[in-house]
Amino acid sequence: MLRRDILRIAGALALGPAAALLAPSRPFARQRLRFADMHSHLGLKLGSAMREAMTANGMLIIAEKMIPDSPFIRFSRERQRLAAFRDAGRGELRRSFDVQFSRTLERMRAQNLLPVDSVEALDRVRREHVPGIALASEGADFLEGDIGYLEKIRGRGLVHLQLLHYRISDIGDISTEEPENGGLTAFGKEVVRACNRLGILLDIAHATSAGIEQVLEISSRPVIYSHGHVSSATPLASQGGIAARAIHAPLARQLAAKGGVIGLWPLWYSYANLDLYADELTRMVDAYGASHVGIGSDMFGLGRSTMPSYAEFAQLPDYLAKRGLKDADVDAVLGGNYLRLLRQALVL
Repeated sequence: MLRRDILRIAGALALGPAAALLAPSRPFARQRLRFADMHSHLGLKLGSAMREAMTANGMLIIAEKMIPDSPFIRFSRERQRLAAFRDAGRGELRRSFDVQFSRTLERMRAQNLLPVDSVEALDRVRREHVPGIALASEGADFLEGDIGYLEKIRGRGLVHLQLLHYRISDIGDISTEEPENGGLTAFGKEVVRACNRLGILLDIAHATSAGIEQVLEISSRPVIYSHGHVSSATPLASQGGIAARAIHAPLARQLAAKGGVIGLWPLWYSYANLDLYADELTRMVDAYGASHVGIGSDMFGLGRSTMPSYAEFAQLPDYLAKRGLKDADVDAVLGGNYLRLLRQALVL
């Protein structure tokens, strides 16, 4: 996330319907649900309007992420980045996660949004074209050193785990702070192995290059970089928040070679309109293959987005087709690749 007022999240979680925030920018006929978003915070603003926002714009599955460290980070004007402003006390990260997780489950039940927590559930969502949610966490620090809790929360439906966010933790280093652990900690490596065993999709967004290399070496299954961009230069914490958050091109190639997917975020400061965003998606397809590119919208997590609603997502097929992508490749980039990796992770 880059959202500057991230500390308002707790209040945003309690907001009522706000369907107008995701109203299509131009009329679209209701379409068969087909798209998948690898990184979303849809519930932060929409509350009980999540299902409508998805079905109005063809969204089949979104990875809805909880943010355990949200009470402990804020935007630093001096450093021009989000960073931890205080340490979390014992149990605080767990409580933050549990509250958000429970509220998300309540919303899903109220709106009949299906939890995609098994191969059978994923296959049903795809077969019946009904909206589903892949429950996810932006940071594994809510485990607080307890690998057993990962098994418990998997039993409640968590299927997608981003290891790190904006705190150097007992999991490992983060891309926007000077490293302290040389990548992942011993516990962080244990979490990687446990995710493979439990059927949880691993997400390396916000990790350092060293951490990404370690995950790619340890994981027996393909992983995703859910949201960010690719950089030809080595990303360094000293470069600032946006540049530091990139994945280095050689690592992107390595991730793709191991079957993974790279998610491009629609950050307005990098891609000021959908034309530029589609240009970059096309470039990534040329560089890494259509089977290894996806969308991580960071919906309601970006300070300014080229994709402020799913109405813009629904326009992307036309933009990509005009750039010569075949229908099968468009379908892969706009959701098929994420669904493939999610299914691979869920197979035990």
